[in-house]
Amino acid sequence: MSLTSFSIGATLKKIRENKGYTQKEISDDTMARSTYTKFERNDITQTLSKYMAILDHMDMSHEEFIYILNEYELGQKETILYLFRKIEKNPNSALIDEIIEKGEELVQERYDQLILDILNACRGYKIILEEQDLTKAKVYAQKVWDRLETLDNWYLAEMRILNSILYLFDSETAASLTNRALANLDCYPHLEEAASLKISFLLHVTNLLMVDKNYEQALFYVKQMEGTAQSTEHPIMWATALIRKEVCMTKLGDTTELRLIEKAKRVFDSLDKPTLTEWAENDPENFYNLYAKKQTKLLK
Repeated sequence: MSLTSFSIGATLKKIRENKGYTQKEISDDTMARSTYTKFERNDITQTLSKYMAILDHMDMSHEEFIYILNEYELGQKETILYLFRKIEKNPNSALIDEIIEKGEELVQERYDQLILDILNACRGYKIILEEQDLTKAKVYAQKVWDRLETLDNWYLAEMRILNSILYLFDSETAASLTNRALANLDCYPHLEEAASLKISFLLHVTNLLMVDKNYEQALFYVKQMEGTAQSTEHPIMWATALIRKEVCMTKLGDTTELRLIEKAKRVFDSLDKPTLTEWAENDPENFYNLYAKKQTKLLK
């Protein structure tokens, strides 16, 4: 018997007892009580359907169970994915270096295509932050796209990777890919991760459109970013949208909404983010834009 299978049974038993449930309550009408007892003893292996039914009766998600099984720590791959999600809104060299280090360790031990994609995405980010060389960074982004473009559908993992390499494309193509991704993300209305990823796509595509000075199309996505960030309570991204909205509207000669940057600065002040307040005040057009050379040094 492997240590892993032993741990699964022992962990199921411990959780059940801590929650005060009986074996009969957990097995319910999904399986015989004797069958569930064998699961706890590791005499048999759960089928996927029975495993999910057990967790449902224990009021627990798969993610939480795996976390507990791993002694309240993230596994090797889960750690990399967790760190990579943090990059979506806060790219910086230290975080990227940590992901690259952990990713290289994992792929030396076993093949994992997603981690290979993440490594290439992070190497591209690293070049953008440290060398401000989009052309050089696109070499790594292209390696990721070579795989993604062959897929019939994108799920959350693939969309997170795609979001990280949008700079590979011209702004119009990036906008088209963003539209497709946003439509896919609409299939996940109840997942917070999908809402965060939607905001991140909108952040990236407006980065590219504003660098190209396509303020009208950028404003279209900025308004979506504003609404999504406000409704899902992402204050920094909401404030970022306000800044971009005022910049775009000003460039287009629209003065119907005033002092949006001042409102954003008040948000940053309330969050005790003086550096963001300073950025918004000194260079609003390039605020939080990974692809603007003036900003990459500030984002390190």
